[in-house]
Amino acid sequence: MLAGPAQLWVVAGCLFEVSLPEAAGGWRCLPPAPAVTLVGVEPRDGRLHFRFRAESPSASPVEVRFEGDGTTVGVPVRISPEQLAES
Repeated sequence: MLAGPAQLWVVAGCLFEVSLPEAAGGWRCLPPAPAVTLVGVEPRDGRLHFRFRAESPSASPVEVRFEGDGTTVGVPVRISPEQLAES
């Protein structure tokens, strides 16, 4: 059961992070879209933080999906050309 909302933010340049509340069975990232690459996972402050690198701009949001405790969560991410230019 999802104990709180997923959080999304740009970390720096082409890096962004999705934070999910820790789940008893843990979370795993389902294979991401070709526009993003998973670069790390870190537990912090009772949440699990997945860090990604944006690979190319997308005209529409890319959905990053996670699975855990029988729940699937999709987080839409818009990768802008400006975001990539900052890397």
